[in-house]
Amino acid sequence: MTVITKRRRAELLLEAVTLNGERALISGIKNDFATVRQIDSGLGCEFAWETVDHIVRNRDGKFKS
Repeated sequence: MTVITKRRRAELLLEAVTLNGERALISGIKNDFATVRQIDSGLGCEFAWETVDHIVRNRDGKFKS
């Protein structure tokens, strides 16, 4: 399993992502899990940082709840 550093977490916060097709933001840099939250509705889901990194790298930042 890949350990995601604080530096990589900070980089992930800047990524353009979606959650269920809606624009979203990644947050929670100090937490064990990242939160991906839709900008307009506020719907949010927690993901392991390793999962966030994988989805950003391999799935164009398209998260699904």
